[in-house]
Order: sequence, then C-alpha cells, then structure tokens
Amino acid sequence: MLEPSSQVSHHLPHGFPVGSELLPVVFSEDRNKGLRLLHALPIEFQTFAVVGQSEMVVDSERSSNPTSQIEFLTIPAANHQATELQDVVLSWVDASTTSKTPKQMLTLQGAQIYWNDTRVAILAPRERLETLRTALIETCWFDAELSGLERELASAWPEMQQDMPLAFDFDEKSLPRRKELQRRYQRVMSLRSQMLRLSPYVHCPHIHPPTLASQVAERYRERTRLLHRHEILDSQLEVFERVYDTCGQRISDFVQSRTGHILEWIIIVLLVLQMVIWGFEILTSLEPTTVVQ
Repeated sequence: MLEPSSQVSHHLPHGFPVGSELLPVVFSEDRNKGLRLLHALPIEFQTFAVVGQSEMVVDSERSSNPTSQIEFLTIPAANHQATELQDVVLSWVDASTTSKTPKQMLTLQGAQIYWNDTRVAILAPRERLETLRTALIETCWFDAELSGLERELASAWPEMQQDMPLAFDFDEKSLPRRKELQRRYQRVMSLRSQMLRLSPYVHCPHIHPPTLASQVAERYRERTRLLHRHEILDSQLEVFERVYDTCGQRISDFVQSRTGHILEWIIIVLLVLQMVIWGFEILTSLEPTTVVQ
C-alpha cells in the first residue's frame, strides 16, 4: 500500500510514496549559486539545469506547489508495475495544463518513465533515480531546443516565401529592404549554428558498454524522433540558406552595378566639363582678324 504525504498540493495527485521527489527544473545560462545545481550541460551550450525556487520533497513533513519549465518527479519503486502507483503517476502527468504533446511511456530494466514536454515521472529503484534523472534532464533539453528551432523556422516560412522573388531580381525599389534581409539571413545562420551544436548529441552513437541511463536516453531520442527531426530541419534550413545567399548576391551585384553606373556618369560629366573648358580656352585664344580696305 502506498504511503501518501500528509499534505498534498492540489496540483499533485494523492498517493505518492514516501521519498518521492518533485523538482521544478529551470535551464539557465547563469549558474545561480543560491539554487541547487542538478546538471551542467555540455560546455558549448553554457547552460545549467537548476532547481527552481519551489523545490519539493514529498514526505511526511514537507510539501509545496512547484512551478517550472519542466517538472521532474522521481519515485523509488521496487515494483514499478504496481497498478495503483501507475495510476497515480499517469494522473499527475496527464494533469499538466501547459503540455502541447501527448504522454509517452518507456519501460526498461525495472524502470518506467512517463513524460510529455512539461512533466517527467521516473519510477525506478532508489539507487538509479539520480542517474536516470540526469540523463533525462539533458535529453529533454536537447528535445526542447530542437522543438524551439522547429517552431522558429516554421514561423519564418511566410517571410522566406515573400523574400524569394528578390533572389531573382533586385532593383532600386527593393533597396529599403536590404537591412531586413540582412537580419533574416543572420537569423538563419544563428539557427544553423544552433543546429550544428546539437548535432553531435542528436546523432550520438550507442554507448558501449551500455548503462541503464544511456539506454533510456537512446530510447527517448528514438521515441521523440530526434534524429529524423534534426535531419528534416537541416534540409529545410538549406532552402533558407540558398534563398538568402542568393538574395545577398543579388544585393551585392545591384549595389556594385549602381556604384559603377554612378562612377560612369561622374566620368562622363567630367569629360563633358573638360571639353567645355577646352572649347572655351580655344575660343578665347583665337586672335581677332583685321579687315583690309
């Protein structure tokens, strides 16, 4: 029989066993020394997973109402297949009001994980909970980053289609859009750099010898289709890069051509002016002819 906590927030289902821990995990570029550090992501990302202000340990003495970007619930369970325990966890995951993705479930080597994009519940023997949580924190962050890139690129399609004609023809009327096109090109290159930083971790080969944490991370990447999504996003970015590269080339050609035309007109004006000056000098240098009577 599960031992419920003596005080349970209305955001949490009843029936958590003693020792369960609910942590609101926040990802920050600045490591706040006043917050508990859970995991430091790879150095190129300069991001830290820390516990939010509303940390909660479910026991007979302490309870609170956690809110965070992603909530991680760890439950020590000798038998993760207990129906009553599964119902409690499923209710908690499904109760997320901000999730935009369906719930998923993974069972592996005595561990069971339920998750969506805002909540993760881990049922496993106590000694494995921390390593599993660390592996999932990192993998969930990669998933969230890729989802963010997908949303940002999806919102940029209408702009790219609007800019596409400028890759073929750029004229004087289009010149005021030069700065706007430059910003969009920089945005695409920023997305590309983020993609490249994620690439080694999305395409991460299987670890040998495997561990439970590494296998859970691999299964998570498979279930969320990180590899395929990354490849699709890479192909879409190539289209954006081609369009804005061509736009940049058209702008450069137009500016150089316009500058060349201006120089040509300056030269023409100078030549005409010089010819006028020469003509004036010739006329003034002629001696008047005397008429003999």
